[in-house]
Amino acid sequence: MAVTLFYLVMARKIVQFCILFQSIFCLGQQIMVDQNYTVEELVKDILVDSGCAQTFNFQSSTGTIEGINGIGYFNSNGSNFSYGEGIVISSGNVLDAVGPNNFTGSSGSETWLGDSDLANITGTSNLFNASYISFDFISLTNRISFNFLFASEEYQDDFQCTFSDVFAFILTDSNGNSTNLALVPGTEDLVSATTIRPGVSGICEAQNIGFYGRSNNDDSAISMAGMTRSMVAASEVTPGEVYSIKLVIADNLDSALDSAVFLEGSSFSTDVGLGEDRTVQNGQPLCIGETYELDATSTGALSYQWYRNNQRLPQFDDTPVINISQDGTYDVIVDFSSTCSFSGMIEIEYVPAPHVENTPLDLTTCDFDNDGEEAIDLTQNSPLILGNQDAGIYQVNYYRYNRDAENFENEIERPNRYFPSQTQETIYARISSGNSCYEIASFIVNLRQISFEASLEEEYMICVDEEGFPIGDLPVLDTGLSTIDYSFTWYYNSYDSEGQIQNENDSTHSAMSPGLYLVEITNLQYGCSNLLLTSVSAIPPPTLFEIDILSDLFSDVHTVSIRTENNDSYMFAIDNGTFVENPIFENLVGGKHTAHIQNIYGCEIYSQDLFFVDYPRFFTPNGDGINDTWKIDGLTEIQNPEITIYDRFGVIQQQFQGEVEWDGTRNGNQVLASDYWFKISYENTEGVPKEYKSHFTLKR
Repeated sequence: MAVTLFYLVMARKIVQFCILFQSIFCLGQQIMVDQNYTVEELVKDILVDSGCAQTFNFQSSTGTIEGINGIGYFNSNGSNFSYGEGIVISSGNVLDAVGPNNFTGSSGSETWLGDSDLANITGTSNLFNASYISFDFISLTNRISFNFLFASEEYQDDFQCTFSDVFAFILTDSNGNSTNLALVPGTEDLVSATTIRPGVSGICEAQNIGFYGRSNNDDSAISMAGMTRSMVAASEVTPGEVYSIKLVIADNLDSALDSAVFLEGSSFSTDVGLGEDRTVQNGQPLCIGETYELDATSTGALSYQWYRNNQRLPQFDDTPVINISQDGTYDVIVDFSSTCSFSGMIEIEYVPAPHVENTPLDLTTCDFDNDGEEAIDLTQNSPLILGNQDAGIYQVNYYRYNRDAENFENEIERPNRYFPSQTQETIYARISSGNSCYEIASFIVNLRQISFEASLEEEYMICVDEEGFPIGDLPVLDTGLSTIDYSFTWYYNSYDSEGQIQNENDSTHSAMSPGLYLVEITNLQYGCSNLLLTSVSAIPPPTLFEIDILSDLFSDVHTVSIRTENNDSYMFAIDNGTFVENPIFENLVGGKHTAHIQNIYGCEIYSQDLFFVDYPRFFTPNGDGINDTWKIDGLTEIQNPEITIYDRFGVIQQQFQGEVEWDGTRNGNQVLASDYWFKISYENTEGVPKEYKSHFTLKR
């Protein structure tokens, strides 16, 4: 972060050093700035210009140590600037505020310090180049206000994301209590380049964009890169009390790139506060039949004139306090002398008094997992309470205590997910149009502890064929709960009417397809529900089923290994043997066998025959149908087999290819009972010629 800030500061220094010269042209399209006004003249003649406020004790500070004046008078000079005239206070040379925006104002240095009052009230450190004016005043009225806008060279490149040049309007009462009036309207945000900004794509987002005015260019009235819209700083004050106000601005993090605040001339006004508007929009209308007091009492007032919707109310002439019962816009004009009068305004709106149209229902939620916490939706009662009353005017709010409902405070923040803290609570519902007339109704929330243990598993398996259709037994989704205590509604893939499985209301369900299954269980005693979920996954047929013979040809016993796509998910068997996890089988005799595989979830068994090349150790060609011939089994499993049989003297008795049976004859004549030898020539799987010799016995 420190490195990044270093480079940002260096970039700003380069911008500063690149300014070789600047000229001030007071053209018709740019503002004019005059530095020759005293602070008293700026305050009395330009900013206040009112006989209703006494001003004195004028002070100022700017870049005198640098030979720079950051305070001056400005005039729009026929341009389209927001204000006709006023005061400009800058963190640089005030003359640099003159447009157009064809150079970068960056006067001052770090020897021109910041301001401790500004740092303390804004919480902003590393301030430089502070300028301010301050004065004391006594108001005859109970409210002051003035108009201002902020402009800055920080609204270029991505400096608006980091450099928070800041200012404040510090109002201090006679007890030393200070308040900053320079806030973004409706927020607690300071007004600065970082809090009101258009944003920079990929670096920082826009902030309070509704108060950003424009980015300036070479036809602008001022030279700052960007500016806010006009805003109002206002505060209630006590008539006759001495206040001080300090209007101060400074650079942040470094001394480069100037900022300025423009105060509209004659906008420092004193008026009477009649209180906040009482309307539906601001959440506090009055109710029909209700009388409301408007108090404009002002010490030293000579007369009062009241108006409703711009129509004079002569019956209230010279009356500081009036009571009203009709809606409308009310104005009062209070005269102190021929040179001092002020006004106040308030908007009043009346609506029918709200009422609880239907008694709210007591609500129950069940703690199924018995952890002492379970949410309930209190707003289930809102439609009952509201009835046919206009939801655009009236709202229902919920409270834990009746006193809070009456005082319109400490509302339950998330009534749609309220967690009762006791087994039984009273909730208070207030129907009103904000902080106005209201009616309160109460209802009970019950938290029921339920001993709840379901046996529904997280996942089940369903066997399917190559086309995805179920085969074999269907998985049974079992909640393990009793239909005496609960009712059940089953859903497939979605918890809505489309997903509901019709006529399935038992504690179990046989799943016919893979997917997500949901079951809503409702406790029959208390009527509250809970949702259980499980998934059913498809088990398709194996895509791989191979048998590897690990033993040599003509072994006395054989070993095989069975392979499928995921051996851990399958069980294996040979012939009629038991299914086991180990896919390797040993001590298998020669001849034909059958290998079987079945997945661990008990789906369909898949089988495959296998042969071991082997030969009989004897045969008895006596016509009894048992061992009457001799042949080598499994020759189809080897390549190009050729068999030669010969006696002990080497005389060939028979020669053939493939699985041909020998009946113990030579040239049609029976040979003698004896031992005979054979030789088989073949090729292995790599095509290499091989030969095997052995013997057998012929018995008669």
